[in-house]
Amino acid sequence: MAELMVAILGLDRLGASIALRLQSYVQKGGKHRFVLVGYDSREDFEKPARKLKVFDRIERQPYSAVEGADIVIMNVPYEDLRPAYEVLETSLRAGAVVLDTAVIKQPSLEWSEQYFKDEHHMIGFTAVTSSEYMLEHQLGPEFASDDYFHESTIYLTPSVSCDREAVELAVNFSAILGGKPHFLDPAEHDSLTTITEEMPQVLSVVAYSAAMNHNAWQDAQKLTNPPFNVLTRYLLTHHPDALRDEWLANAENLTRAIDDTIVTLQALRASIAEGDEAAVESFLIAASDEYQQWINRRHKGEWDDKASSRVDFDTSVAGTLFGGSIARRFFGGSKDNDK
Repeated sequence: MAELMVAILGLDRLGASIALRLQSYVQKGGKHRFVLVGYDSREDFEKPARKLKVFDRIERQPYSAVEGADIVIMNVPYEDLRPAYEVLETSLRAGAVVLDTAVIKQPSLEWSEQYFKDEHHMIGFTAVTSSEYMLEHQLGPEFASDDYFHESTIYLTPSVSCDREAVELAVNFSAILGGKPHFLDPAEHDSLTTITEEMPQVLSVVAYSAAMNHNAWQDAQKLTNPPFNVLTRYLLTHHPDALRDEWLANAENLTRAIDDTIVTLQALRASIAEGDEAAVESFLIAASDEYQQWINRRHKGEWDDKASSRVDFDTSVAGTLFGGSIARRFFGGSKDNDK
Protein backbone atom coordinates (compact mmCIF):
# COMPACT_ATOMS: atom_id res chain seq x y z
CA MET A 1 0.00 0.00 0.00
CA ALA A 2 1.48 3.33 -1.11
CA GLU A 3 1.14 6.54 0.84
CA LEU A 4 0.02 9.97 -0.37
CA MET A 5 0.04 13.11 1.76
CA VAL A 6 -2.96 15.40 1.32
CA ALA A 7 -2.99 18.85 2.93
CA ILE A 8 -6.41 20.45 3.29
CA LEU A 9 -6.30 24.21 3.82
CA GLY A 10 -9.77 25.14 4.98
CA LEU A 11 -11.67 22.81 7.30
CA ASP A 12 -15.26 23.77 6.57
CA ARG A 13 -17.85 21.19 5.59
CA LEU A 14 -16.31 20.70 2.16
CA GLY A 15 -12.75 20.31 3.41
CA ALA A 16 -13.74 17.99 6.24
CA SER A 17 -15.92 15.92 3.90
CA ILE A 18 -12.93 15.36 1.60
CA ALA A 19 -10.97 14.09 4.60
CA LEU A 20 -13.79 11.79 5.70
CA ARG A 21 -14.12 10.38 2.20
CA LEU A 22 -10.40 9.64 1.95
CA GLN A 23 -10.47 7.97 5.35
CA SER A 24 -13.47 5.89 4.28
CA TYR A 25 -11.70 4.93 1.05
CA VAL A 26 -8.79 3.50 3.04
CA GLN A 27 -11.05 1.72 5.54
CA LYS A 28 -12.98 0.07 2.70
CA GLY A 29 -9.84 -1.44 1.22
CA GLY A 30 -8.53 1.30 -1.06
CA LYS A 31 -5.15 0.49 -2.52
CA HIS A 32 -3.43 3.61 -1.17
CA ARG A 33 -3.13 5.22 2.24
CA PHE A 34 -3.67 8.94 2.70
CA VAL A 35 -1.87 10.97 5.32
CA LEU A 36 -4.26 13.83 6.06
CA VAL A 37 -3.02 17.18 7.32
CA GLY A 38 -5.38 20.06 8.02
CA TYR A 39 -5.18 23.79 8.58
CA ASP A 40 -7.73 26.53 9.21
CA SER A 41 -7.23 30.02 10.61
CA ARG A 42 -10.87 30.08 11.79
CA GLU A 43 -11.23 28.72 15.31
CA ASP A 44 -14.93 27.97 14.71
CA PHE A 45 -13.89 25.44 12.06
CA GLU A 46 -10.53 24.28 13.39
CA LYS A 47 -11.81 23.06 16.78
CA PRO A 48 -14.77 21.01 15.43
CA ALA A 49 -12.47 19.56 12.74
CA ARG A 50 -10.13 18.28 15.46
CA LYS A 51 -13.04 16.52 17.12
CA LEU A 52 -13.69 14.51 13.95
CA LYS A 53 -10.38 12.69 14.61
CA VAL A 54 -9.96 12.14 10.86
CA PHE A 55 -6.74 14.12 10.40
CA ASP A 56 -3.33 12.71 11.18
CA ARG A 57 -2.49 16.19 12.38
CA ILE A 58 -3.79 19.75 12.19
CA GLU A 59 -1.19 22.47 11.90
CA ARG A 60 -1.30 26.05 13.16
CA GLN A 61 0.38 27.52 10.08
CA PRO A 62 -0.36 26.88 6.37
CA TYR A 63 3.29 26.44 5.42
CA SER A 64 3.63 23.67 8.01
CA ALA A 65 0.52 21.95 6.66
CA VAL A 66 1.69 21.85 3.03
CA GLU A 67 5.31 20.89 3.69
CA GLY A 68 5.88 17.59 1.92
CA ALA A 69 2.28 17.38 0.64
CA ASP A 70 1.59 15.65 -2.68
CA ILE A 71 -1.88 17.16 -3.06
CA VAL A 72 -3.02 20.45 -1.53
CA ILE A 73 -6.71 21.30 -1.31
CA MET A 74 -6.83 25.09 -1.45
CA ASN A 75 -10.11 25.79 0.33
CA VAL A 76 -9.39 29.01 2.22
CA PRO A 77 -11.72 32.06 2.43
CA TYR A 78 -11.37 34.29 -0.61
CA GLU A 79 -9.74 37.14 1.30
CA ASP A 80 -6.95 34.73 2.31
CA LEU A 81 -6.48 33.17 -1.12
CA ARG A 82 -3.75 35.31 -2.62
CA PRO A 83 -1.68 35.34 0.61
CA ALA A 84 -2.00 31.55 0.66
CA TYR A 85 -0.50 31.32 -2.82
CA GLU A 86 2.38 33.47 -1.66
CA VAL A 87 2.98 31.12 1.27
CA LEU A 88 2.90 28.08 -1.00
CA GLU A 89 5.55 29.60 -3.26
CA THR A 90 8.34 28.53 -0.91
CA SER A 91 6.61 25.61 0.84
CA LEU A 92 5.47 23.22 -1.88
CA ARG A 93 7.45 20.14 -2.78
CA ALA A 94 8.36 19.48 -6.42
CA GLY A 95 5.50 17.83 -8.30
CA ALA A 96 2.79 18.93 -5.85
CA VAL A 97 -0.69 19.36 -7.28
CA VAL A 98 -2.91 22.13 -5.87
CA LEU A 99 -6.69 21.77 -6.24
CA ASP A 100 -8.31 25.18 -5.84
CA THR A 101 -11.97 25.29 -4.69
CA ALA A 102 -12.49 29.07 -5.10
CA VAL A 103 -15.80 30.22 -6.57
CA ILE A 104 -13.95 31.89 -9.45
CA LYS A 105 -10.85 30.36 -11.01
CA GLN A 106 -9.19 32.92 -13.24
CA PRO A 107 -7.58 34.95 -10.42
CA SER A 108 -6.21 31.74 -8.90
CA LEU A 109 -4.69 30.76 -12.23
CA GLU A 110 -2.95 34.13 -12.41
CA TRP A 111 -1.61 33.80 -8.86
CA SER A 112 -0.36 30.28 -9.47
CA GLU A 113 1.49 31.48 -12.57
CA GLN A 114 2.94 34.36 -10.56
CA TYR A 115 4.05 32.42 -7.48
CA PHE A 116 4.52 28.78 -8.47
CA LYS A 117 7.57 27.13 -9.97
CA ASP A 118 7.34 25.00 -13.11
CA GLU A 119 7.28 21.81 -11.05
CA HIS A 120 4.13 22.91 -9.20
CA HIS A 121 0.69 22.39 -10.70
CA MET A 122 -2.64 24.14 -9.98
CA ILE A 123 -6.03 22.93 -11.20
CA GLY A 124 -9.37 24.55 -10.44
CA PHE A 125 -11.59 22.14 -8.52
CA THR A 126 -15.32 22.74 -8.03
CA ALA A 127 -17.22 19.94 -6.34
CA VAL A 128 -20.99 19.94 -6.67
CA THR A 129 -22.46 18.40 -3.55
CA SER A 130 -24.60 15.29 -3.67
CA SER A 131 -28.28 15.98 -4.29
CA GLU A 132 -28.99 14.55 -0.84
CA TYR A 133 -27.46 17.69 0.66
CA MET A 134 -28.47 20.27 -1.93
CA LEU A 135 -30.92 22.15 0.29
CA GLU A 136 -28.61 22.25 3.31
CA HIS A 137 -26.56 25.37 3.95
CA GLN A 138 -24.61 24.57 7.13
CA LEU A 139 -20.90 25.14 6.56
CA GLY A 140 -19.31 23.74 9.72
CA PRO A 141 -17.11 20.61 9.70
CA GLU A 142 -19.46 18.98 12.18
CA PHE A 143 -21.88 18.56 9.25
CA ALA A 144 -19.30 16.81 7.04
CA SER A 145 -20.02 13.37 5.59
CA ASP A 146 -18.07 10.85 3.56
CA ASP A 147 -20.78 10.75 0.86
CA TYR A 148 -20.93 14.52 0.39
CA PHE A 149 -19.83 14.13 -3.26
CA HIS A 150 -21.52 10.79 -4.00
CA GLU A 151 -22.56 10.61 -7.66
CA SER A 152 -22.04 14.37 -7.95
CA THR A 153 -20.09 16.29 -10.60
CA ILE A 154 -16.61 17.61 -9.95
CA TYR A 155 -15.54 20.29 -12.41
CA LEU A 156 -11.85 20.57 -13.18
CA THR A 157 -10.56 23.78 -14.76
CA PRO A 158 -6.91 23.35 -15.71
CA SER A 159 -5.08 25.96 -17.72
CA VAL A 160 -4.18 25.12 -21.31
CA SER A 161 -0.55 24.69 -20.26
CA CYS A 162 -1.23 22.47 -17.24
CA ASP A 163 0.80 19.27 -17.06
CA ARG A 164 -1.28 16.39 -18.41
CA GLU A 165 -0.27 14.01 -15.65
CA ALA A 166 -1.29 16.52 -13.00
CA VAL A 167 -4.71 16.64 -14.66
CA GLU A 168 -4.86 12.84 -14.64
CA LEU A 169 -4.09 12.86 -10.94
CA ALA A 170 -6.92 15.38 -10.34
CA VAL A 171 -9.31 13.23 -12.37
CA ASN A 172 -8.60 10.10 -10.37
CA PHE A 173 -8.65 11.96 -7.07
CA SER A 174 -12.12 13.26 -8.01
CA ALA A 175 -13.26 9.72 -8.71
CA ILE A 176 -12.03 8.55 -5.31
CA LEU A 177 -14.16 11.28 -3.73
CA GLY A 178 -17.18 9.71 -5.42
CA GLY A 179 -17.66 12.37 -8.08
CA LYS A 180 -17.84 12.34 -11.86
CA PRO A 181 -15.04 14.50 -13.27
CA HIS A 182 -15.88 17.00 -16.01
CA PHE A 183 -13.73 19.68 -17.61
CA LEU A 184 -14.60 23.34 -17.97
CA ASP A 185 -12.68 26.26 -19.39
CA PRO A 186 -11.83 28.59 -16.46
CA ALA A 187 -13.53 31.59 -18.08
CA GLU A 188 -16.68 29.56 -18.78
CA HIS A 189 -16.62 28.23 -15.23
CA ASP A 190 -16.52 31.76 -13.81
CA SER A 191 -19.39 32.92 -15.99
CA LEU A 192 -21.53 30.03 -14.70
CA THR A 193 -20.69 30.41 -11.02
CA THR A 194 -21.57 34.09 -11.32
CA ILE A 195 -25.18 32.92 -11.62
CA THR A 196 -25.13 30.08 -9.11
CA GLU A 197 -22.71 31.38 -6.46
CA GLU A 198 -22.15 35.14 -6.67
CA MET A 199 -25.70 36.30 -7.46
CA PRO A 200 -27.03 34.56 -4.33
CA GLN A 201 -24.36 36.48 -2.40
CA VAL A 202 -25.39 39.76 -4.00
CA LEU A 203 -29.11 39.18 -3.40
CA SER A 204 -28.41 38.19 0.19
CA VAL A 205 -26.52 41.39 0.95
CA VAL A 206 -28.89 43.60 -1.02
CA ALA A 207 -31.92 42.14 0.77
CA TYR A 208 -30.42 42.95 4.14
CA SER A 209 -29.22 46.39 3.06
CA ALA A 210 -32.69 47.27 1.74
CA ALA A 211 -34.28 46.02 4.96
CA MET A 212 -31.96 47.91 7.31
CA ASN A 213 -32.50 51.13 5.34
CA HIS A 214 -36.28 50.79 5.39
CA ASN A 215 -38.00 53.28 7.67
CA ALA A 216 -39.82 50.41 9.42
CA TRP A 217 -36.68 48.37 10.14
CA GLN A 218 -36.64 49.29 13.82
CA ASP A 219 -39.79 47.25 14.30
CA ALA A 220 -39.42 44.81 11.40
CA GLN A 221 -36.11 43.41 12.66
CA LYS A 222 -38.02 41.81 15.53
CA LEU A 223 -40.02 39.75 13.01
CA THR A 224 -37.09 37.94 11.40
CA ASN A 225 -38.01 34.28 10.97
CA PRO A 226 -36.04 31.62 9.02
CA PRO A 227 -36.92 32.88 5.50
CA PHE A 228 -35.17 36.21 6.17
CA ASN A 229 -32.36 34.65 8.18
CA VAL A 230 -31.55 32.08 5.47
CA LEU A 231 -31.74 34.69 2.72
CA THR A 232 -29.27 37.03 4.41
CA ARG A 233 -26.88 34.40 5.81
CA TYR A 234 -23.96 35.36 3.55
CA LEU A 235 -23.25 38.30 5.84
CA LEU A 236 -22.69 35.73 8.57
CA THR A 237 -20.70 33.17 6.59
CA HIS A 238 -18.53 35.51 4.45
CA HIS A 239 -16.24 38.35 5.45
CA PRO A 240 -16.99 41.66 3.67
CA ASP A 241 -13.42 41.72 2.34
CA ALA A 242 -13.94 38.33 0.71
CA LEU A 243 -17.16 39.39 -0.99
CA ARG A 244 -15.59 42.66 -2.14
CA ASP A 245 -12.54 41.00 -3.64
CA GLU A 246 -14.47 38.19 -5.28
CA TRP A 247 -17.09 40.49 -6.80
CA LEU A 248 -14.54 42.93 -8.17
CA ALA A 249 -12.38 40.15 -9.58
CA ASN A 250 -15.37 38.93 -11.60
CA ALA A 251 -16.85 42.35 -12.32
CA GLU A 252 -17.74 41.91 -15.99
CA ASN A 253 -19.70 38.70 -15.44
CA LEU A 254 -21.31 39.93 -12.24
CA THR A 255 -22.49 43.29 -13.59
CA ARG A 256 -24.10 41.49 -16.52
CA ALA A 257 -25.90 39.11 -14.15
CA ILE A 258 -27.05 42.02 -11.96
CA ASP A 259 -28.40 43.80 -15.05
CA ASP A 260 -30.37 40.70 -16.05
CA THR A 261 -31.78 40.42 -12.54
CA ILE A 262 -32.79 44.09 -12.52
CA VAL A 263 -34.67 43.61 -15.79
CA THR A 264 -36.56 40.66 -14.30
CA LEU A 265 -37.34 42.56 -11.08
CA GLN A 266 -38.54 45.61 -13.00
CA ALA A 267 -40.91 43.50 -15.09
CA LEU A 268 -42.28 41.81 -11.98
CA ARG A 269 -42.58 45.14 -10.19
CA ALA A 270 -44.58 46.60 -13.09
CA SER A 271 -46.97 43.65 -13.07
CA ILE A 272 -47.50 43.91 -9.30
CA ALA A 273 -47.90 47.70 -9.38
CA GLU A 274 -50.50 47.43 -12.13
CA GLY A 275 -52.38 44.70 -10.27
CA ASP A 276 -51.95 42.46 -13.29
CA GLU A 277 -53.03 39.15 -11.78
CA ALA A 278 -52.55 37.21 -15.01
CA ALA A 279 -49.00 38.48 -15.49
CA VAL A 280 -47.97 37.75 -11.89
CA GLU A 281 -49.57 34.30 -12.05
CA SER A 282 -47.84 33.57 -15.36
CA PHE A 283 -44.49 34.66 -13.90
CA LEU A 284 -44.88 32.41 -10.87
CA ILE A 285 -46.16 29.39 -12.80
CA ALA A 286 -43.32 29.59 -15.32
CA ALA A 287 -40.74 29.81 -12.56
CA SER A 288 -42.41 27.05 -10.54
CA ASP A 289 -42.67 24.65 -13.49
CA GLU A 290 -39.05 25.18 -14.49
CA TYR A 291 -37.93 24.84 -10.87
CA GLN A 292 -39.67 21.46 -10.56
CA GLN A 293 -37.99 20.25 -13.74
CA TRP A 294 -34.60 21.54 -12.61
CA ILE A 295 -34.76 20.05 -9.13
CA ASN A 296 -35.78 16.67 -10.56
CA ARG A 297 -32.87 16.78 -12.99
CA ARG A 298 -30.59 17.81 -10.15
CA HIS A 299 -31.71 14.90 -7.96
CA LYS A 300 -31.35 12.38 -10.78
CA GLY A 301 -28.20 13.90 -12.25
CA GLU A 302 -29.72 13.77 -15.70
CA TRP A 303 -28.13 16.46 -17.83
CA ASP A 304 -27.55 16.92 -21.53
CA ASP A 305 -23.81 17.39 -21.14
CA LYS A 306 -21.53 17.84 -24.10
CA ALA A 307 -19.59 14.64 -24.61
CA SER A 308 -16.33 16.56 -24.87
CA SER A 309 -16.68 17.85 -21.33
CA ARG A 310 -16.90 14.43 -19.73
CA VAL A 311 -13.94 12.28 -18.78
CA ASP A 312 -13.94 8.97 -20.63
CA PHE A 313 -12.37 6.47 -18.25
CA ASP A 314 -12.40 3.71 -20.86
CA THR A 315 -10.14 5.51 -23.34
CA SER A 316 -8.16 7.88 -21.14
CA VAL A 317 -4.99 7.09 -19.25
CA ALA A 318 -6.93 8.62 -16.36
CA GLY A 319 -8.71 5.29 -16.07
CA THR A 320 -5.64 3.93 -14.29
CA LEU A 321 -5.55 5.05 -10.68
CA PHE A 322 -2.92 7.76 -10.32
CA GLY A 323 -1.22 6.93 -13.62
CA GLY A 324 1.85 8.68 -14.99
CA SER A 325 5.29 9.76 -13.88
CA ILE A 326 3.93 12.18 -11.27
CA ALA A 327 2.14 9.28 -9.62
CA ARG A 328 5.19 7.04 -9.87
CA ARG A 329 7.22 9.72 -8.14
CA PHE A 330 4.65 9.75 -5.35
CA PHE A 331 4.09 6.01 -5.06
CA GLY A 332 7.20 4.46 -6.59
CA GLY A 333 7.33 1.60 -9.05
CA SER A 334 5.29 1.35 -12.23
CA LYS A 335 1.61 1.53 -12.97
CA ASP A 336 1.54 -2.20 -13.52
CA ASN A 337 2.87 -2.79 -10.03
CA ASP A 338 -0.07 -0.94 -8.57
CA LYS A 339 -2.73 -3.06 -10.19
